[in-house]
Amino acid sequence: MRTWIDRARAPLLAAFVALSALVPVQAMTVEEAYREMQHRHATLDPTSRGFSREEAAYLSRLFELVDLAIVEKMQAWTWFQSEGRRGKSVQEYRDRVDSLIAILDGLPAPERLREVQRLLVDAIRDQRAYFETWNQALSVGAAGKDNRDVYRSRGTYLKSSSRKLHQVYGQLMTLFPDAGQQNFDAFYDHLCVLDLL
Repeated sequence: MRTWIDRARAPLLAAFVALSALVPVQAMTVEEAYREMQHRHATLDPTSRGFSREEAAYLSRLFELVDLAIVEKMQAWTWFQSEGRRGKSVQEYRDRVDSLIAILDGLPAPERLREVQRLLVDAIRDQRAYFETWNQALSVGAAGKDNRDVYRSRGTYLKSSSRKLHQVYGQLMTLFPDAGQQNFDAFYDHLCVLDLL
């Protein structure tokens, strides 16, 4: 009997392959992104007795996508910090994160994980808005105009994203109290590194 994850796998795989085709050979890896943030990368143990099979399959996919969002965030951060000499431009970031958001939105979540998914997608959208606003501030400044208000407004998006990621962590810890330390570490590591800038 095919499960919901089996039915969702083909369209998700096709979307993932399309996203992967956008990756240039010299793209940052997941491990490089974690190293750049000076953070460990604990992996999810889907065999934990704390998850149903459906939840384990969903969380495995979810955290794979979170890892990709971390890579994209780090590439954009590097681009801004290096004044466009390294990393990926805002346009590249926008295109790739929009694809990731579409994949995340299409990932069928078990009922009790739907709010986790919604908050996570909203947090990534807030990070996208943060980088968009930063880019806008640079454009305003390059035009010789006062860009202080635009720069300050970036913080609103960063705080909103952080708040949502903390909520995701809290919900995962509440939903899966028997998931074990390995999974508690995986929840923390993924969401912390996605939150950090």
